[in-house]
Amino acid sequence: MSEELKKRAYLLASRLLQQGYDYEVIRARMDKEGIPEEMIKQVIKNLTVQQIVEVTKENKPFFNIALIKIGIGILLAIISAILIPGQVYLPIGLIGTGIAAAFLFKPK
Repeated sequence: MSEELKKRAYLLASRLLQQGYDYEVIRARMDKEGIPEEMIKQVIKNLTVQQIVEVTKENKPFFNIALIKIGIGILLAIISAILIPGQVYLPIGLIGTGIAAAFLFKPK
């Protein structure tokens, strides 16, 4: 498999994926262009892995911030349980508020 053919396959598949086509259409177009089946499978697999990595990178900051907010809620719940030992609803409310803040105020 030549490097030129591989480069052309990746460019075609990337362009079609950016235009919103699904993998079956991409596979058919690449087959129509005369790209071998093994290379088509490899290109589609690599593009899928690349998309998964990009989505994971986008969601990582959200999960870090969510864990921090939940942790702050738990820390405040522990402090309030120590300072006000008879109060049960306040610590539960603080933990619930931390969880709610983590998911309601999700960055876009």
